[in-house]
Amino acid sequence: MTGNHEGEGAAGGRYAGPRAHDPVEEHDPHHDPSYVTRTKFLTGVAVATGGVMTAAILVPVIGFAVADAVADERWDWVDIGPMSQFPIGETSSIAVSAQDPPADRRAFIRREVNSLLAMWNRCTHLGCPVTTAGAGFACPCHGGAYDPVGRVTAGPPARPLDRFDWKIIRPDGTEVASRTGGGLGRVRDVDRLLIGKAYSLDDDLAIYALKGPGEPVTGVLSNLYPF
Repeated sequence: MTGNHEGEGAAGGRYAGPRAHDPVEEHDPHHDPSYVTRTKFLTGVAVATGGVMTAAILVPVIGFAVADAVADERWDWVDIGPMSQFPIGETSSIAVSAQDPPADRRAFIRREVNSLLAMWNRCTHLGCPVTTAGAGFACPCHGGAYDPVGRVTAGPPARPLDRFDWKIIRPDGTEVASRTGGGLGRVRDVDRLLIGKAYSLDDDLAIYALKGPGEPVTGVLSNLYPF
């Protein structure tokens, strides 16, 4: 009996202790493309917010840059007074009131015996108001300077001062002189000076369609502006 008991114990009986189990693979959600972690969520929010803020800044800037080039402004002839207000050999500054309030501006009228210039006081750099300075003009904003006929002599302006078309009429409405037709020798003090559409110039004073502040009239940049 004793031997059988010991033999049974030596041979081993049924094991009732802890057993090992095959590992069960657990699902890791980080490998799921649709799983969004806190970091991914916050990153997405930051990117979206940055995009909205960038658009909020760029859209007005681009709109401002483009508006000057595409605005459909009315350029009606505006009577700015009798020729007696514009003495020969002097440059006169006069406010111009147009039918469109945003088009109100100031013009410099430079009259000589056989010529007349009507120049816009808008600096061609960033649009600041230009003032007379000696025989020429100067911009107080960024140091732009122009000679008596509006050509750039110093500073950052992209081109000469813009000019206005002009004509002179009798009190009865008959035209006696114009920018393209001359005739200043027949002008009387009671005749009226009218200015019309503005236009731009290059450095040689050749005429181009009106450009916005900072926009060159020739070269590669003239084709890229305002983008």
